Amino acid sequence: MSDTTFDIEVIAAAGSEVLVFDDGTSIFRQHERGDSAYIVQCGQVEISRRGGTVEIMQPGEIFGEMALIGNKPRSASAVAMGQVELIPIDRAMFQVLIRDDPDFALTIINLLARRLRAAMNLLERQDGIRTARQRQTDSHSSA
Repeated sequence: MSDTTFDIEVIAAAGSEVLVFDDGTSIFRQHERGDSAYIVQCGQVEISRRGGTVEIMQPGEIFGEMALIGNKPRSASAVAMGQVELIPIDRAMFQVLIRDDPDFALTIINLLARRLRAAMNLLERQDGIRTARQRQTDSHSSA
């Protein structure tokens, strides 16, 4: 999401202290309760689920927002890749930004759409694998 149009510096100046994480440090773990989303200011963050990489977040990208939107536990884990600087966005600030900053809201909508498309593609691939396995099973049982 390197095409972010909202002003990261304005969000950072709103009172959030930049958080620094060293390489390999857990930012949050899957199933934890989330009270913040994060903007990557510097470095990269690996988002993983069940031990597999889901996405690598780059500077200017947001992650952790799903816990704020749905008020559900984290759906994935986040780990620093190298030294990382993050701008935290707490629930109250997130709601203000969604309500008052159309560029921020559009960025979040685009992010959620991107993740939904990725999930749908994964389901289609899994369905294709199941279909191929079923054909193999059917051909073996009819022989």
